[in-house]
Amino acid sequence: MNRDDQLLAQLAEAATVAQREEITFRDNIGLEIDKRERARQYAFRRLALAEIMLQAARASDDEEKAVAAQTAALRAELGWHGESEPRKRIFAAWRPVALLVWAAVRPPPAEAGPDAGEPQPPLDIAAALGAFERWYEAEFGSNYLAILDQEKQELPVVEF
Repeated sequence: MNRDDQLLAQLAEAATVAQREEITFRDNIGLEIDKRERARQYAFRRLALAEIMLQAARASDDEEKAVAAQTAALRAELGWHGESEPRKRIFAAWRPVALLVWAAVRPPPAEAGPDAGEPQPPLDIAAALGAFERWYEAEFGSNYLAILDQEKQELPVVEF
């Protein structure tokens, strides 16, 4: 191999390396965009679920009714009809979220005035949702918010 061929071979190798680096970079950018897109989707789904849960809890006048209303709202949002053991576990794990939402919307006791004891720490619904998500992922291997990826199928009414 002469000098010219060696020089061209080195430059060809450098060009190939640069091309591979660009392809790797582009692939990583695509993955990063996908990751951030999913994070955005889940953030807006959490927001929508929190709004639904707050609305359900506000319409209730006691803790158990608030939890039942939120569970029914979650069931409707996920498009779940019927009962199963996994769903029972899911709704049991959802209960702390529902209780926290109820605590956030229930009216303060009448005797609680400006001088009534220590101020309560703010209720962290986002942390409760995060704990539920971690539990669900550990139990089922996916994020429960992914259930909402599926388009709800409209079925015709069948008359008998």
